[in-house]
Amino acid sequence: MPPTSSEPLLELTRTSINFGGLKAVDSFNLKLFPGELVGLIGPNGAGKTTVFNLITGVYRPTEGEIRFCGKVLDGKKPYQITACGLARTFQNIRLFGNLTVEDNVKIACHLHYQTSLFGSVWKGKKYREEEARQHAKIEALLDLFGLKPLCKEIASGLPYGQQRKLEIARALATDPQLLLLDEPAAGANPQESRELMDLIRWIRDKFKLTILLIEHDMQVVMGICERILVLDYGVTIAEGKPEEIRKNPKVIEAYLGEEAV
Repeated sequence: MPPTSSEPLLELTRTSINFGGLKAVDSFNLKLFPGELVGLIGPNGAGKTTVFNLITGVYRPTEGEIRFCGKVLDGKKPYQITACGLARTFQNIRLFGNLTVEDNVKIACHLHYQTSLFGSVWKGKKYREEEARQHAKIEALLDLFGLKPLCKEIASGLPYGQQRKLEIARALATDPQLLLLDEPAAGANPQESRELMDLIRWIRDKFKLTILLIEHDMQVVMGICERILVLDYGVTIAEGKPEEIRKNPKVIEAYLGEEAV
């Protein structure tokens, strides 16, 4: 899917962060346009998840600027950034393990509740109407991911693949414009990785999203990403289409290895 706008949805300009004497990310630049599916790859410790943490407000940049929909994100809390339309998943799945499948998604829906505290206590007409809308939304999301029959199951008891789907469904419940996926294929077998590729494409098209993903599975990255950035020691060493990245000497030396060419 080509970009649908000439204006970037997300823009990082010379963004850096230091931890003591270590510069974990150094002058990172990114323009992400609506409808794109872009990969961020590199060796372990290259700074990929740090970039995600900068975008989502977990860390504040030491230098540079981050804009989403033209507005500066620097200084906003993670929940405020999520409310702006930016959601993420994590390399290590972070579900509410002791809650049901349904309740995990319901918590995300509360981000956009309009009912006042008074209305919630008294359960007036507006509250009941909003509850009905959110319940329908939760059911629809769980149904799309094949999780509706499991809605009353405890999340920690689900198989790995279904937990990953639940985490993505929970992220989508916040109504994002941009979805950040941190190693969605981690722990997946080859068949699950192939299914994941189809799922990510489908999510992008179904929900009209922009997606930025971190991934070590090169079959997934090369198979679905339209553009790839490569980090090494916090510095961008390459950017381009999958076929360009696959043949880039710097990327081969730092990350892919000769066998990937």
